[in-house]
Order: sequence, then C-alpha cells, then structure tokens
Amino acid sequence: MTAKLFLILIITTQVTFIALDFANAYFEKKETKAEMKSLKPSSLFFLTGVIIVYALIQFGGLALIPKTEVLIQWFKEIIPSIQIFNFENTLSLLGWLLLGVFTFYISGFWDYIIHRFLSHSRTLFFTHEYHHLPNRLFLALPGLSVRPFVVIAVLPATLGTIFSIIAILKIFSLENVSLMPMVYIIIFIQSIILAITHSEFFMSQWWMYRWFKFLAITSPQEHEMHHTVDLRGNYGNFTMLYDKLFGTYIDPANPENQNHDLGLSYDQDFLGALTASRLKFSSKIRQKYQIGKFCNLDED
Repeated sequence: MTAKLFLILIITTQVTFIALDFANAYFEKKETKAEMKSLKPSSLFFLTGVIIVYALIQFGGLALIPKTEVLIQWFKEIIPSIQIFNFENTLSLLGWLLLGVFTFYISGFWDYIIHRFLSHSRTLFFTHEYHHLPNRLFLALPGLSVRPFVVIAVLPATLGTIFSIIAILKIFSLENVSLMPMVYIIIFIQSIILAITHSEFFMSQWWMYRWFKFLAITSPQEHEMHHTVDLRGNYGNFTMLYDKLFGTYIDPANPENQNHDLGLSYDQDFLGALTASRLKFSSKIRQKYQIGKFCNLDED
C-alpha cells in the first residue's frame, strides 16, 4: 500500500461513515430528523467553521511528528542487536500475519496506557476534553471527526509501538524487513475502528458487539460506554483486551450500563475545550448558534 493510496482510503472511509450517520439520522430516527430540521443554517455554518479550525490545529500538530519511516529507522539505530533467533530477514505469509496481529495488539496496549493515564489524567485532560464534549456520537461533530490536540496522545503511542516492533524484529533478526506496507494496513484498520466506534449509525448494530468481542476488538457499543457522563472505563480505542485485563471494562450488554447520557458532566463548549476553559462563548453566541444541541450546557 502506497502513501497516496493510504490517504485516499482514509479520506474515503471517513466520508462514507459520515454519510451513513447523516442517512441514519434522516431516514431512520424521527426525533433526530426533526432535530436536524430545527437546526438553523447559521448553526450548520458555525459547526463547519469549528470543524475547519479544529482540523487546522490537528493537522498542524501532526505535521510536527517525524514520518513513521524516519522513526522506524531511528529505533533500528538506537536499539542494540539482540538476535536470539535467526530468520535471515525473510518472513513467510504466516510470519507477516503474526507480525501484523502483534503490531495491532501491542499498538492497542500503548493506546490504552496513554489514553487512560495521560489523556484522562487530571493534569492533561484539557488536551482530550474536546473529544468528550459532544453529547451524541455523531461522526461529523467537531471533536469526533477532527481532534485538535490528538498529537499529544499519538506521539507517545506511536513511539511505544515502533519501539516494541523493532525490539521484536531484532530478536528474530528481521530488522531489515520493509515495515511500511504493514504499518499502512494497521493504521487503516485502526481508522476504520475509530470511525465505527464514533458513528451513530453503528451504535444500533449489536451484531458488531457479539462478533468483535471474540477478537477483543472495540465495538461501537463498548466505546459508547467511554463517552457517557458518569461511567469510567473502556479506554481501549482499538481493543478491549487491556480493559478486561486491568479491570476497567464496562459491558454495554449490562442493563445498568445502558441509556446513560453522553458528553461532559459540566458546562463546556467548543471554545472552552480549546482553551482549558479560560475562554468560552457568550450566552448570546451559544443561543444564536444552538450550541446547546451539541454540548451539555448549564444554560436553558
């Protein structure tokens, strides 16, 4: 998979799932359909503006991270040669499959650690607050479709994942194999999971929960628990394996975990989530652009 094809697939996936959310809202849910019709054109333009601002911050931050190829080469140089097994830098199809599975789940480990202990720490939650701001999991909303401070979590998770992969490859004398095609595939799979788990369309697809749990892959229903106002758990964006191992798993099939409100438990808006609450929109702007339809506000 080339970088160009990878980018096309990522964009196509996001656009497709956003379209599914809009179609689901319009054709299947009468309440949501009525709510969409009640939105003023100015509110839609406002949301579009927020998305643009969030996207500029997001991609500006991600541009600061060295390319994955550079990071891989860097770790190859700093990690000493171990060579417990000698595979002479060749991998069979089964070998690539096993390496891919290892990469997916080790990436899920670093994602869990960073998400739970960094993004949800008291000190740094302000860098993740915008993601929990929307009071519904609708992929087109700012904070879900675009994530301005995501680089703060992506960088350490990426470094941990690449370190783990290179260390394993050096143990098997495979440090010179070309990793980028596999890396592109893993990231593409992860992007699909992220889109699905933040899409309202897929929340009603309970067959995903029933099938995904056999591979410990995060289902939409499981990730919805993480976005509730009052429940704390299900930190794995890609896999529930570590939530189950470390006791933070919330089962969405349990009746007591269902029908919880989503979003933050306190007053916050799109500007406040960017400025650690130092700045917030005025009541006039909140009312004019119907921000209360997307965020939990104290104001009526």
